[in-house]
Amino acid sequence: MRWFKVVAVAVGVFVVLVVASTLVGYLIWAAIAALVVATIVLALKAAHYKRQVSWERPDRGLREPAYGSQPHRQRTPNVDDELARLKREMGG
Repeated sequence: MRWFKVVAVAVGVFVVLVVASTLVGYLIWAAIAALVVATIVLALKAAHYKRQVSWERPDRGLREPAYGSQPHRQRTPNVDDELARLKREMGG
């Protein structure tokens, strides 16, 4: 009867270890899955936020200054003409 108790305890410990190992394995897989999902969600939120910000901000490109009642100048300024004008205005 004594050997029966020893075998029963050994089998019980083995079963507990197998169940605990399986549960830990499932928990690790669940944690990995949660990290993957969280990474995807954060990436989507960042992309959405970046797109939202780019839609809300005006274009920060170079623009012509607005002169009172002068007609609008062409959209692509001629650098040589502008340099010549500045030289004339500066007296050089």
